[in-house]
Amino acid sequence: MSAVGSGVRAPAPPGTLVSLGALYRLLLRTQVTLSRLIGIGALSALSIVIGGLASLDDNPEQAVADAVAAYGLALLVPLAAVWFGTSAIGDLVEDKLLVYIWLRPVPRWQLPAAAILATATLVVPLTALPLTVSALFASVDLAWATLLAASLAALAYSGLFVAAGLWFRRAVWWGLAFVLIWENVVADEAKGSARFTIVGWASSVLGLAPGIDVRLHPGSAAVAFFVLPAMAIAAWIAATWRYRRIDID
Repeated sequence: MSAVGSGVRAPAPPGTLVSLGALYRLLLRTQVTLSRLIGIGALSALSIVIGGLASLDDNPEQAVADAVAAYGLALLVPLAAVWFGTSAIGDLVEDKLLVYIWLRPVPRWQLPAAAILATATLVVPLTALPLTVSALFASVDLAWATLLAASLAALAYSGLFVAAGLWFRRAVWWGLAFVLIWENVVADEAKGSARFTIVGWASSVLGLAPGIDVRLHPGSAAVAFFVLPAMAIAAWIAATWRYRRIDID
């Protein structure tokens, strides 16, 4: 006898916050591994050492700001986002486990959203906080600017590399190439390219600290506060579009 004929209703799909929270917790657990925590933790600890050494310069605030921009915003934050972001959904694809989530009665936009939130939840404290500590060697003003810049960069990079994990196989290698070539070499050498980079806009936020000159300055910090979250949202839309059309096996 059918469920309709017997008067028994099929179970209703979970509410938006319930299902989104469940996916978020699941992805957070799968992303946290000892090797990832040790690897990113070591790189983050190095940022504090670099900040301490830079503070010995004759102009400690500028020297520490340069170290935050060159090591923290251009390398540490994106590398952490690559490692966590590409694996958030990418590991489920590679391990043929995505089908079990695909069959759940939840909107398709929720998995990419949960993946970005879970990635940012890990990347921000593991990178932005140590960079803020390193900036404190110079000044409190620089520390606040560093916290804002690194956190916004972490959000944008998290969205980008979660989307990359859905669009590309072996996305971690594509992500590393993007970070090293586009966010570093091209951003530094090609005039005007900084406005198309995350590190460029994050550097604009770092420039909020009084007396700090940043090498990459694509626009005002006010614009950066809009551009960096917009990048994360655009990446979420691209990831959702891909997730709805991906072949699940």
